[in-house]
Amino acid sequence: MRFLVADDHELIRQAVKSLLRKIDPEAQFDEADNWDTLAAAARPEANHDLAIVDLHMSGMASASSLTALLKANPALPLVVLSAEESVDEMRAVLAAGALGFVPKREPANVMLKAIELVLSGGAYVPIEALSLIGAAPPNPARSTAAERARPLTSLPAASLAPHHLHLMENLSPRQRQIMRLVHSGCTNKMIARELQVAEGTVKVHLSVIFRALGVHNRSSAIAIINGWLQGGRPL
Repeated sequence: MRFLVADDHELIRQAVKSLLRKIDPEAQFDEADNWDTLAAAARPEANHDLAIVDLHMSGMASASSLTALLKANPALPLVVLSAEESVDEMRAVLAAGALGFVPKREPANVMLKAIELVLSGGAYVPIEALSLIGAAPPNPARSTAAERARPLTSLPAASLAPHHLHLMENLSPRQRQIMRLVHSGCTNKMIARELQVAEGTVKVHLSVIFRALGVHNRSSAIAIINGWLQGGRPL
């Protein structure tokens, strides 16, 4: 898998990369430490599986920068990693199209679960942000560790539907490449050999594809792809 990690502190970038290697030991990375390098790295042809972005790097204009970034690359799944935790900022980030907001104070295991959730087609916000979906905000002083680690798997359509639907309906070039091979009857091992990647990387990609398509197995995914092909859509 290929990730974009953007933070103005190298130590944090290295920590995030180490975390992402737990998902895919052979992951590849692009890095950015300010708005200019982020905008240059987040080009559609880079085909990133996920971008993890600090909202307050040099040159960033908070959520408005995310809006511009996702307008240029609407298929980019993006998670914000921030030391700022105001509800207004979380609301703006989600409205801009981010699929997750992870406070930097969260432990590594929570951050990892948030990333895995977004990669599988879900969305994540911390429990303090439950007020964004109409629930009464909890008292942080009384929150348990288990509650704080609990992901939010769905958000209101008004907040995330356009960007999330785009992900479901528009596979990335790499995902299309894998699905073409699946459609032709290739096994994971054959796909890995063809694309010159680890078999585990293929499995991660397929997990993301299945979740994006709303299916649980190859046959169901192929049925959807067949429908697209019969409708004259290219794969």
